[in-house]
Amino acid sequence: MSRLDGFSMMKDTSIIKKHAKRRLSFSLLMGVTLGIIFLNIPSAIDTLMSLYAAGYGDISLLISGLLWSHALIQIPGGIFTDRFGILKALLLSLACIFVGNLVPVITPSLIVAVTGRFIAGIGTGISFITVMKLIALTFPPRHAGMYQSFFGGAFSIGSILAYLLIPKTAHLGWQLIYLFPSLLCLPLFVILATLGLQWSDSEQREAIPLSAVMSIREGWILGLIHALSFGAMMTLASWVPSLLADVMHESTAEELAWSGALLMLISGIGRIGGGFVLLRVRAAAVVHGTMITLVVAFGGLMVTRDPVTVLCLVLIASLGTSVNFGAIFTIASRVTTDSSLATIFSFINFLANMGAVIFTLMFGLVKDYMGNFSSGFVVLAAFSVVAFVAGWSSFKRI
Repeated sequence: MSRLDGFSMMKDTSIIKKHAKRRLSFSLLMGVTLGIIFLNIPSAIDTLMSLYAAGYGDISLLISGLLWSHALIQIPGGIFTDRFGILKALLLSLACIFVGNLVPVITPSLIVAVTGRFIAGIGTGISFITVMKLIALTFPPRHAGMYQSFFGGAFSIGSILAYLLIPKTAHLGWQLIYLFPSLLCLPLFVILATLGLQWSDSEQREAIPLSAVMSIREGWILGLIHALSFGAMMTLASWVPSLLADVMHESTAEELAWSGALLMLISGIGRIGGGFVLLRVRAAAVVHGTMITLVVAFGGLMVTRDPVTVLCLVLIASLGTSVNFGAIFTIASRVTTDSSLATIFSFINFLANMGAVIFTLMFGLVKDYMGNFSSGFVVLAAFSVVAFVAGWSSFKRI
């Protein structure tokens, strides 16, 4: 079955065209919301470390609590979306995000906050894969990768807003750090009702067996590449203020929160730009180029202590982790059938988010026990070499 056949099966073409702009607007607003949720903690890290009397290792649990559930729900979320439809999946995801960000406000407890973040992560995980499927089935195949890149760029924009807005409002009350993401869910609930999605969608079908997806070699390689892209990006965004504070001793991590916003700005430009690049450059070539870029950037961050050099290398790494967003999912769509798109997307995202969880925890622990982040960059550089070699040998015909 061709991509256009799957596109036609979802709904009548005229209905899809009627709601296409609203669906794109919803997807972009969802991307912004997800970006804020992912980085509302790092953008107020000093305030929360003081509130919870926590060290870097403890606060990394708060950061990674959302990442754990976001990662673990990917594959079940993809199967849920295939079986029960996009509308039900989006309603469930928004409900989890809304409730999850209200829970930490109950009491200033690290355990309660981690619990809330875990619930919110279930919502972010389901929403991400569902929005990716919504875009794939709403727009022609030629443009789907580009709009998915725009969705990724919106995520980066939301991350920028987190670094710009939350540090300035945290002094009004730590509760606002969590309430802000919950409030953003309200307009999304309203817009969702206007997208032309039905409670019983015609695209519902039996879920593709996970074993079939796991047998696709390219899926594993793409998962590793995405782990070094999305995973490393989230790790850098979480820790870049602390990384710069290590080499700029006169400043605190919270005072350097602007660096996280700058990083996510470069990331957003990279993701959006990567969507346009796909119209002219092979997806495999985009992926290979970004892996080489990451090897160089992470290698430099292993050894340098100069503040300007560190910042430049972090921004280069951010660009390298972002330009390939659309390319990764374009390749994924070419190694499987339409009926397994949501499942393979979720599998790749699962591996990527596990990378984000592991890398974020690793950097926090490395900082606590070794006093700097250098060893973490050794690991990222080594995995980048492996991903480049594996991708080069597997994507030649794609």
